[in-house]
Amino acid sequence: MHPRELLWWMVAVLLLATALRILAVGDVPPGLYHDEAYHGLDALDVLRGRVPLYFSANNGREPLFIYWVTVAVGLLGKSPLALRLVSFFAGVLTLAATAAMGRVLFSRRVGLLAAAVLAITLWHVHLSRVGFRAVLLPLFTALTVWQGALGIRKADGARGRHWLMAGVFYGLSFYSYMAARFTPVAWGVFGACALAARLASRGPLPALRDPLWRGLGLALGVALVVTVPLGVYTVAHPDVVLGRPGQVSIVDPAINGGDLWGALGAHTLRTAGMFFVRGDRIWRHNVPWRPVFDPLLGGTFLLGLAAALGRARRHPACGFVLIWTAVMSLPTLLAEDAPHFLRAVGVLPTVAFLPALGLDWLADRLPPPASSRPRRPTLGDGWFARLAVVGVPLLFGLSSTVWAYFGEYARDPMTGYWFERGAVALGGHINQALGWGWDGERMMHGGLDGRYPPTLSSPHSLAAGRQVYVDPRLWQDWPQVRFLTAAPEMVTVGLEGRGSDQPVAVFVWPYDGWQQAWGLLPTPAEITVEEGPLSQGDRDPEPYTTYLALFAAPPDPTVPAMASFSEGVELLGVEMGSVDAGRLRVRLRWRAGASLAEDYTVFLQYLRDGERIAQADSRPARGRYPTPLWRPGDVVNDDHYLVDVGTSLPGRDELLFGLWQPESGEVLHLLDEAGQPAGDWIVVPVGNAIGGGIAGE
Repeated sequence: MHPRELLWWMVAVLLLATALRILAVGDVPPGLYHDEAYHGLDALDVLRGRVPLYFSANNGREPLFIYWVTVAVGLLGKSPLALRLVSFFAGVLTLAATAAMGRVLFSRRVGLLAAAVLAITLWHVHLSRVGFRAVLLPLFTALTVWQGALGIRKADGARGRHWLMAGVFYGLSFYSYMAARFTPVAWGVFGACALAARLASRGPLPALRDPLWRGLGLALGVALVVTVPLGVYTVAHPDVVLGRPGQVSIVDPAINGGDLWGALGAHTLRTAGMFFVRGDRIWRHNVPWRPVFDPLLGGTFLLGLAAALGRARRHPACGFVLIWTAVMSLPTLLAEDAPHFLRAVGVLPTVAFLPALGLDWLADRLPPPASSRPRRPTLGDGWFARLAVVGVPLLFGLSSTVWAYFGEYARDPMTGYWFERGAVALGGHINQALGWGWDGERMMHGGLDGRYPPTLSSPHSLAAGRQVYVDPRLWQDWPQVRFLTAAPEMVTVGLEGRGSDQPVAVFVWPYDGWQQAWGLLPTPAEITVEEGPLSQGDRDPEPYTTYLALFAAPPDPTVPAMASFSEGVELLGVEMGSVDAGRLRVRLRWRAGASLAEDYTVFLQYLRDGERIAQADSRPARGRYPTPLWRPGDVVNDDHYLVDVGTSLPGRDELLFGLWQPESGEVLHLLDEAGQPAGDWIVVPVGNAIGGGIAGE
């Protein structure tokens, strides 16, 4: 392949890879897993001046990825994008390094094909979009092999710098991800096989003064110098550095079920099958159960595997790819949950060369171009046949990845659960209350407008002096909240205190004595209660509400009532707004003129031409602030959600609602101007001016 042609194809591959890794980066996958959040917390410590060699929190983590995250957080602020941007750049650089490695080991065409395979492989696409430090190991593997291979091939004067860089990159790989600890085994097996092949061929061994030995010695020496600090730390803190592998090792009877050899056999089959049969089941790592390669690329993988096996004895690069892929599969084979795509990440990018070798083998079996003269290719001269044979599997793989990843996986609520989307929403919600930082969609840089309480179209904003309280359980259990909160010094962790005349935002865990939060609110107060999104842990039988958000401020007593009901209840207004596809939120604003002894339920119907098409009945604030808790003067923003309403039709659509006591059947009557009962409910036309044309029955 001509160098200029290679350049243009490589540019196309990198542009495609960039698009796959940056498209909808804030939405797919949704949320932010707590492993990612811990990287952010450590980055904040680094920005405060702490510079550890190894990060001990969260089972211990290598430092290189975290220091790169520190740069991103320092430049972009505390947001999910800052944590994941490092992976994006690492992923794209890995493709370039893979192409360079393939060009030296095999040919320009094989290097380009390997980069193309890696660019569209869902495993690597996903890895480049999440903030897991494992993404760095494939990059440093490709860089190490590329420079080492150049050190072998280049003339004496140029070898030194390549061996030097190979040693630097290899040493840094141990600071990337724990699976790098298996790489000495891979290098040792490859070296032993190369030595055995040389002895079997009766060829002479390189002399001790051969440049190859000097280069290897230089690379090894540099790698040792780079890794000495980490080695010293490991000896001093073995429980921190080596603790996690022991927790997941298949040797543990709790994992192998008392049958080590049976577990080894099962894990071997699962690991071998992950490439084209069944992959990782964990939603954080993969579209569940999807193998590494789709059926067409899986077929080329098998062709490439056969070709590499046939050429391994006479072509060291083929032997290297096979040995590296096999040995770097051991971290998942020897641990629980095999296959596990994070632990197996060391096989990237070498495994991409097997489909590339298969495609290259197919292309070589086609007729060569009819002429080497520069001219426009025709269907009969071999160019289009080669393009079709190579292009169809790659296009099918691209379509398969896009369909699987950006389709059902992106929309499935389970994806958000596995990435703990509810905790991320809480962090954004707190920042909305603070008026600063990442609000769930964008970065806010001030803009405290003091508007309170919120409407359906404006965010919560707390000016200086307003108070934010967070339940200690939410703060401690979710590292995402601690990382994303823009101004933690403005947050009170705890629900102790007394109400004041200032606006308050309180975030509580809704399943354990959160009612004490009412004591933090002003008296009286305009109150909004919002439910956070659902969460579901790996072992939770069903989803649960992640948190409740309570917003309160002194009410405006001069707001006139739209309508009055018995027992002193007044309707101040009605607001409507779409939440998402198929759901309509209706906010009823009630004011209590007196204490209410009964627990009333709001009935709400959506009418079209007088016929009910949707209904949403519940106690006020979805039961979170029932009428017996209402205090004289309280204003309650009571949200109800209607489904399957479709497009509103002004002039034909109406809202019908009121309050009643289900056990006794008692209804709060709508009162006329004289204070006499005028009906049992109120009807409000749906139109541009909600609240006009009130009718009662």
